[in-house]
Amino acid sequence: MKGKFIIIVGPSTSGKTELVKALLKKVSNSARLISVTTRTRRPEEKDGVDYVFISRGEFEKRIKDSEFFEYAEVYGNLYGSSRKVLDSFLRHNAYVFAIIDIQGARTIKFQMPEAYVIFLHPGSIEVVHERMQKIRTDISAEQMKKRMETARHELSLAETFDAVVDNRRGHFDQAIESVIKILEAL
Repeated sequence: MKGKFIIIVGPSTSGKTELVKALLKKVSNSARLISVTTRTRRPEEKDGVDYVFISRGEFEKRIKDSEFFEYAEVYGNLYGSSRKVLDSFLRHNAYVFAIIDIQGARTIKFQMPEAYVIFLHPGSIEVVHERMQKIRTDISAEQMKKRMETARHELSLAETFDAVVDNRRGHFDQAIESVIKILEAL
């Protein structure tokens, strides 16, 4: 079996993680490719579930060992995806979901044109700002400004991906169903 690689992208707080969690429950024979990162684990996160957390030195060693098929630096932290894990998942699952930043998704799409990239759209930049203020209380005003600039840029790229799924406030169930319809059509 050769599974389909589905990449979920979108600005911070667009609901990517919750969407993938819901899809894993609703879509049989699916798996999630967990990104490797050097960023500090947040209290609510679990190593190996949300991310694989490693040191910068270990990450750089894995780059040299060609473990990653894509990696990028985002907000000063490294993120990457394991080639070996993806290949195994694609052999054993109908769908493999990954949450990857836009830069990484573009790299993957270039290397793997068969990957399908879905942009999860939160509705507006104001929604991103509101959600970020609620969720990210640990960042400075300068960091918030930088994240909002990044989100604005990411929203401008939405239409450049294979599909755009709306995840406005109160429409999460419809977003899940939209992605399931996309999967059925692939």
